[in-house]
Amino acid sequence: MPAFLKYIVNFRLLYLCCAGIFFFLLSSTFDLIFIPRLDMPDHWCDKWAERRIGFKVVEECVQFTDKIQKLKYQHNKRMEERYSHKMLGIFLAAALLTFSIMLLSPYKFFDRKITFENYTGAVAAAVFYGAIIGFLIPAALQALSPSPAEWLPGEFYEIQRARTELILKEIMENAN
Repeated sequence: MPAFLKYIVNFRLLYLCCAGIFFFLLSSTFDLIFIPRLDMPDHWCDKWAERRIGFKVVEECVQFTDKIQKLKYQHNKRMEERYSHKMLGIFLAAALLTFSIMLLSPYKFFDRKITFENYTGAVAAAVFYGAIIGFLIPAALQALSPSPAEWLPGEFYEIQRARTELILKEIMENAN
């Protein structure tokens, strides 16, 4: 058997593909259900100001057209923070999954058993695999695949719609 075919049927490549697809599906589902962003209408901000964060200059709204737009903006800021926490969580889950598989069956990844002396190498390999299956493969699949609206079941969009309506209802109550 040619070396390329041996590598394709190798566990590591199969693991990268299957785990990458799993984390892509997980990420798409989490974005849809747990990170609902609210649409902002045109001219929702009356006054913009530049703020320096490290080396970046960011424009932020300092005067909103009304309190509802301010609450929507604050909600969207919280969802951006939640998105960054989701990405970190997916990376950690991918690295921990890889490390636990390495501990259960080390010969699928290495030529020898994982002992206390070579835990550092196993952790580094788990972080490397975690970055690939937690970030790179989902990003590539997201760029290549159609939007989740075309292939995810409609129930997920009903959940998102209901969550968005609940959030808008709470914003309207807080504004009054």
